[in-house]
Amino acid sequence: MLSIYFSIAVVILVAAAFFGVCWVAVCGLPRKRRTGAVHRKTAASAHRHHAPAREEQPEAAESRPAEETPAAAPAAAVNEATQVFNFGGAGGEEDNERTRVFSSTEELRPAAEHREKETAPRGFVLEPEPEVMESPQPPEILEEYFVRHFLNQYGAVSRTAAQDTRTVTHRLVERARSLAGKDASDVLTHIMVQEALQNAQRTYVMLPNETVLGMVEDAFYDVARGSRTDTRTILAYDALRVMPRMEMGQFHALSLLLLFYYSRNMDNVDAEALRAYADRYVEPLLRELPHEYSGYQQLEYLHCVSLENKDTAFGQVLRDSYPLIFAFRGCMKSELESIRSEWPAGSVVSSLFNSYYKAAVIDDAVLPEYFEKYHIDSAKEQTLLNALLHSRPVAYDRREMEHVLSRVAPPLAELQKVWDGSLLRRSSLTLMGMYIAQVHIRELIGEEFDLSHWM
Repeated sequence: MLSIYFSIAVVILVAAAFFGVCWVAVCGLPRKRRTGAVHRKTAASAHRHHAPAREEQPEAAESRPAEETPAAAPAAAVNEATQVFNFGGAGGEEDNERTRVFSSTEELRPAAEHREKETAPRGFVLEPEPEVMESPQPPEILEEYFVRHFLNQYGAVSRTAAQDTRTVTHRLVERARSLAGKDASDVLTHIMVQEALQNAQRTYVMLPNETVLGMVEDAFYDVARGSRTDTRTILAYDALRVMPRMEMGQFHALSLLLLFYYSRNMDNVDAEALRAYADRYVEPLLRELPHEYSGYQQLEYLHCVSLENKDTAFGQVLRDSYPLIFAFRGCMKSELESIRSEWPAGSVVSSLFNSYYKAAVIDDAVLPEYFEKYHIDSAKEQTLLNALLHSRPVAYDRREMEHVLSRVAPPLAELQKVWDGSLLRRSSLTLMGMYIAQVHIRELIGEEFDLSHWM
């Protein structure tokens, strides 16, 4: 019986000891044995649970007993997981900021406010007010508006681009001033004219050279002076819209197509005339021509050319444009003398083929003018000369044509290689392509082509 009581007592003592150890581990030593560091832990804990505002902390520091103010080393028995250290004692606002412990409600409040801001409906942001002019402004004021409006469309521009913008804008405004019978301010404030002006600015800034400056100036002038339903006005407007997407080589390609498909030079009757023609019209256009398919595909996309399914060699184009020069060899001098013993000066020239001769005329359509110019009035002489000129036709041969062109006019021989090796051989101009080629040739070469027959 005594052994049972003794066992129960031992169990009770062990349980009491275990409970005491746990109490010390959780609650710490009694108050009178705590150090200053333990007191600070209790103060910080009380601050964490009962002081939501940071401004109350200095008061808690001031209310502490004087003997507990200095900091002491933390007690070894204190649980480090729950201790909040406040080094430096009663620090200022900066120390309180470092040692502040937020409650669970304070920690969730900023996140909740952020979510509310994200879910809150956003107000509509109005665009900047347009420049609404109550009264007509002089052209020089409008010029400054146009420059600033164009430059403000982009995030950043260089000084060169800004200067180019001012250069082209000034030229366009001055061209509007030259319109007879129209007020420049009224013309410049028209929406269609302003769109044309912006496209002209963009074209010149992207390709700043004198040729392009003249092209956009001419096209802008056609838009400003013409009727809104006139074909030329619409072509000029659309041309300025697509010009910023083009390169100089593409302008050259359009000009070559216009030269050899839609125009003929009546003076190209012999080797000397062809050489001068090639030096003036062809050589300046041989630079930077597009050789890749994409260059001509882009021109087709911009509605400047139409790509055909058949090839037309450059030699064949020359034969179609100048048949009596390239498609027929000519005749012997004795055969000409059999028709007339003496021919007027300039009426007969050397043929491009061997030692033959021919009349100074490019095709049958101009033969009546030729007869009238050189006073060949006899119907018999006209019939015999016409038959003699067509007596020796030449079948087209590319190698022979290349040999003739390289001897007569090297730029034409070079163009033959480029033409036959690129999509120039499949391209034909649209109305807009004709217009762009016309203004380009006018500015680059100084030649005016009449397109009224197609427009």
